[in-house]
Amino acid sequence: PWGQHFAEPIFCGEFELVQQRIVGEKHLKLVLKHPSGKLVDAIAFNVDVRAWPNNQAQLAQVAYQLDINEFRGKFSLQLIVREISAITA
Repeated sequence: PWGQHFAEPIFCGEFELVQQRIVGEKHLKLVLKHPSGKLVDAIAFNVDVRAWPNNQAQLAQVAYQLDINEFRGKFSLQLIVREISAITA
């Protein structure tokens, strides 16, 4: 549980980078593929636009919080990215 006096949890995982693009000048919009095969939308605010999008990266380690995105009356899971690092071979 989280709320008053309890910080919202931050999760960490490895994801395949399916799509990545800059929106609003310095925010990174992503489509990530979980190891289970499920695709999930994600957004990272105020990224270093010199480093991202990184078209060389296929995998990334992502620290994130869960969020519900509402768009045109439709609700979907969205990850709020707190940290992202490309995984290099």
